[in-house]
Amino acid sequence: EMFLTENRYTLTITGAGTAAMECAIDNLCEPGDTVVCCVHGFFGDRMRQMYERAKVDLHLVTAPWGEPIDPENLKKTLDSLDKVDLVSVVHGETSTGVVQDVKTLAEVVKPSGALLLVDTVASMGGVEFRTDEWGVDVVYTGSQKCLSAPPGLSPITFSDRAVEKIKNRKTPPKSWYLDLMLNWKYWDDNPGYHHTGSIQTMYALHEALNLLQEEGLENRWARTKETAELLYQKLENLGFKMLVAPEHRLPTLTTAILPEGVDEAPMRKKLLTQYNIEVAGGLGDLAGKAWRVGLMGHSCRKESVHELHRVLSELLKGVTV
Repeated sequence: EMFLTENRYTLTITGAGTAAMECAIDNLCEPGDTVVCCVHGFFGDRMRQMYERAKVDLHLVTAPWGEPIDPENLKKTLDSLDKVDLVSVVHGETSTGVVQDVKTLAEVVKPSGALLLVDTVASMGGVEFRTDEWGVDVVYTGSQKCLSAPPGLSPITFSDRAVEKIKNRKTPPKSWYLDLMLNWKYWDDNPGYHHTGSIQTMYALHEALNLLQEEGLENRWARTKETAELLYQKLENLGFKMLVAPEHRLPTLTTAILPEGVDEAPMRKKLLTQYNIEVAGGLGDLAGKAWRVGLMGHSCRKESVHELHRVLSELLKGVTV
């Protein structure tokens, strides 16, 4: 129900979101496959690194940090290639706070016949995503983000088309641990041993999914969006500037440029040590210039935003210029 899919091959990988990323890429790709990787931030680039290790024929479609992938640029790349086996993109890029319009990208990909792989580690359960309706073949997420469970498990789902490609591989996946068909032994009608799973985390994830179901998936999406809009307003009132244009903002992660005169690392340390409020610093070119504020799962509450605003109002007095 979380993925909004009827896929039979829907399971959980024991490992963080990066393990699910590697599981998807390692199972779907063989040397020589043609892959188009969309990169508009840190985690799209992590996919690129994995593809390079997989020895595929790799083609990149990029966008500047803070902007989404342009569907027209993707279409041009696809049209220039004789065949494409796989296209991948990050839905919620937490290095920049950009949400990608996957529905539109899926429409662009469909005529090529390529499989579509989407990373939803920081968006699934917090931002609208419709796996089957949009025509996405492989989707994975993490237990610790919008689901608010402990880290260590990564739900993943494969379409029938994706499974067919995997079953017809000429060589087995490089990773024995992440081999889909071996992992499926845990989840099939006649389950068998593959590895020792994280049982305690599985119970926690089960309860997190119960809470999501009780609240309602669309209600969770709405709560996240409303809370994010309040955060934008409060931060802008304090002199922060949003990095991302309103129509491309990821509700679960806000990237805000600090006001002039603020020494960002010491200020973040004060928030954590004196007020028990944790925000992340910027990555890459944004390091030292921006904060990344998460609104995921249980912590995505308006009272949390009001408390952050109250504390920052005090800390910024006499600091900004």
